Amino acid sequence: MSEDDLDRPIGKRASPKKGKLAARFDPASVAAFVVGGVLVFAGFWALLVNDPLGGEPVAVATIVRKAGVAPAAQQQAENKSPDAHDPHEPAVNREGTPVINPGDPLPKKGPVIIRIPGEGEPPAGSASAAAGPRPPDPALLESSAYGSLPRVGADGRRPLDVYARGADAAPGAARVALVVAGLGVGREITNLAIQSLPATVSLAFSPYGDDVADLVEKARASGHEVLLQAPMEPFGYPANDTGPQTLLTALPASANLERLRWALGRAKGYVGVAPLGGGKFLDADASVQPVFTELARRGLLFASASDDGDSRLGQSASRVGLAHTKAGATIDGGGDAASIDAALADLERSAKQGEVSLGFATATPLTLKRIDVWREGLAKRGVALVPASAAIAPQGPS
Repeated sequence: MSEDDLDRPIGKRASPKKGKLAARFDPASVAAFVVGGVLVFAGFWALLVNDPLGGEPVAVATIVRKAGVAPAAQQQAENKSPDAHDPHEPAVNREGTPVINPGDPLPKKGPVIIRIPGEGEPPAGSASAAAGPRPPDPALLESSAYGSLPRVGADGRRPLDVYARGADAAPGAARVALVVAGLGVGREITNLAIQSLPATVSLAFSPYGDDVADLVEKARASGHEVLLQAPMEPFGYPANDTGPQTLLTALPASANLERLRWALGRAKGYVGVAPLGGGKFLDADASVQPVFTELARRGLLFASASDDGDSRLGQSASRVGLAHTKAGATIDGGGDAASIDAALADLERSAKQGEVSLGFATATPLTLKRIDVWREGLAKRGVALVPASAAIAPQGPS
């Protein structure tokens, strides 16, 4: 206890020490407080004064207001020359609706449409075939015990029409279509085919792959038109076996249709079906007819190679209104580079006769390499590579 404490009257507190107060507000603390205050003030100024949204995310949108047009005004717009345009009047689209561009004064009446730039519309000048695949449309799917199955929409749209890739071919060019099949069961060769083949080559996937749905979507995202393979009884079955879900000539139609639906439910967004195996099954009209009827009912394409049955396939397909490709050639039946090259050359010669020439191949490293070599210089030779849907045969007797 100090002398000050003894001399201080009872009940009177000691005054704070001047030294302690000075230590509490030393120059370093004061400087830090001032700097922090300046930074906080500057931050609030930047967020709330220069940016009234206070740092919130901002989306830039183009506002287009469509105003109703009186019949007389619409008639006047239709009578104008397509090239004539008054700079003081808003532009008019094909339906006679004024379109207000950014920077123009907005009409006081009429609905307003806000479009986010780059969303919902293809870039100017882009080709429909290169615009990317449409995502699977829920209106073209139905639920089943095997997953979602393709169907014709209530508005009459078929999966074939919606998911087909456009055929970009110069006027007068000979057209060759290629289908590379057997994908989905080997990830390495499947990825190689998706990445190395041009998008105009159609890809056919076996239903037996564990991740076939994901691989189909990957192929579609790369621009490829996709077919799903349905296992069908080959010659030499069961020694030549195409798996547990094979459609068999010995089974009733109801059992074969269940197996077909199992295959159809393995993926989405494909244009049609190609056989996996199939020689014997496709040679039996009584077995084929119910399957073709089912595929037609679901709005799909059936594509097969030349050794799958004969002209009766075309007749069977036409009877039930099934879109089908003309008989094609198997380009890698010989199994060596020379025979593949010769088959591809034959496709070219056939295409120059005036019709789409269709070739089938199995996905092997050799086949992919020979296709890659062959396609170099196609345009200079007057040949265009088109998807399988471009080879659809006209409806009617084959």
